[in-house]
Amino acid sequence: MSELEISEPCDLLLVGGRVIDPESGLDGVRSIGIRGGRIVHIGDDDVAARERLDVAGLVVSPGFIDLHSHAQTKTGLRLQAMDGVTTSLELEAGALPVAAYYESAEQEGRPINFGFSAGWAYARMHVLDGVPMARPRDDDDYKVAINMFAKNQDGSRWRGPASTAEVGDILRVVRNQLEDGAIGIGVLAGYSPDSSGVEFDDLAKMAAEFDQPLFVHARYMASTEPHSALDAVAEIVRASETFSAPIHLCHMNSTSGQLTSAVAERLLKAQAGGARVTTEVYPYSAGSTVIGAAFLAPEQLAKNHLQPKSIIYLKTAERIATKKRLAEVRTEDAGGACVVEFFDEQDPAELDQLMRALTFPGAAVASDSMPMTFSGEEHERTAAEAALRGDIWPLPPGLAAHPRSSGCFAKTFSWLVREKSALTLPEAIKRCTLIPANILASAAPALKNKGRLRVGADADITVFDPANVEPQGDYWTLRPSRGFLHVLVGGIPVVTGGELNVDALPGRAIKGQASAKSDVIG
Repeated sequence: MSELEISEPCDLLLVGGRVIDPESGLDGVRSIGIRGGRIVHIGDDDVAARERLDVAGLVVSPGFIDLHSHAQTKTGLRLQAMDGVTTSLELEAGALPVAAYYESAEQEGRPINFGFSAGWAYARMHVLDGVPMARPRDDDDYKVAINMFAKNQDGSRWRGPASTAEVGDILRVVRNQLEDGAIGIGVLAGYSPDSSGVEFDDLAKMAAEFDQPLFVHARYMASTEPHSALDAVAEIVRASETFSAPIHLCHMNSTSGQLTSAVAERLLKAQAGGARVTTEVYPYSAGSTVIGAAFLAPEQLAKNHLQPKSIIYLKTAERIATKKRLAEVRTEDAGGACVVEFFDEQDPAELDQLMRALTFPGAAVASDSMPMTFSGEEHERTAAEAALRGDIWPLPPGLAAHPRSSGCFAKTFSWLVREKSALTLPEAIKRCTLIPANILASAAPALKNKGRLRVGADADITVFDPANVEPQGDYWTLRPSRGFLHVLVGGIPVVTGGELNVDALPGRAIKGQASAKSDVIG
């Protein structure tokens, strides 16, 4: 038996579940006792408890940790809780100003833990195009951090080069966010492809100085030279090796395309050589972004192995028919949400590329969850838009988002584990828990007590039925996953019996280690 002092009863005892802990390798029937938000007992014996929950026949795992979620609202995080997530972090795009977004989330309350990186693209918008740093509690248009990105796509300068003085101003904004508790730096290089390599190196130096990762959307995704996906990963590897900087490649599956295998080999070689590079994936062949993204420009599509029909504009639910129509939509609504089909799963060669990413050794599972948008019938508009503005559950019809927003982790277990046998159950759990926790172990100390089931760890726990876990939403309909029966955050039930506890808001802020190291390469 492994336990802390059991001189008083546990608050809750989970009894009879198959406990899978990726850190110790434990995989067996055990009871787990919780008191004061921590795990105080793991054993096969009985201990006193104020409440007991029979979880026989179910898997008990650490709560899932999502490194990449843009849906940072109470509703967005409720959908993620129903997908087994207990910590959801906005690290690829980040926020600006970070302190205001932490404050707003803490005052509103969140069902699961949350956190933000320093948004480099937002710093560029602020410095180069004069976009103000809006406070989410003062401006509903900026309630979600990524709205700054969506609403300012048409800025004239933020995508391009900056002067030496302007780069200095951008870096000062980013540094201030790290000092305010940001977890690393979100670097949307793929959306600012003409920013300089020198600026990227300056970010890598700062990452090394603070021992905080860069979370990078790779600069290029093309399958041909010049400016290919392999060039983009080479930039990441070189910066990591040169400055000893921790750098995390976001969603390798959606930015590596037809060069996925080559990108994977380059990352493996770099890791074997000691480079501090990591990556993540989500189990879908299509992605989602703003339709004004640089890599969706009509003249870029063929180079990126895309066609106009690869893009679905969610506002009108239309598959884009021509380059002319794409140009029109990009002009009218550059920040509009769209779905982009990167791989054809019916093509064996393309499916192989996708699976190469999804089974990459040591990759975390991360959702890239997107905010909701209205995409329904006119009679559904009033209720749907009320849900977009406010705190409404269950969600009314007429709302859409990429299904990864509500079903990324369910699909990992239903498709990759159960149907494809591409991952074992313990390996999939590790990719959803311990691996993302370890990626952030130095950057965010709170993660050292998450992502594992051991005495003394935080009682962030997901209990699910691996035979029946299933995503329910699709590209047109937003629905919670099923099969995640109990989700605890700090020992507080957020999901019970597969139903959301609407009043449960135990989520806490996860912040970065804000002090810089003194021995950085200059």
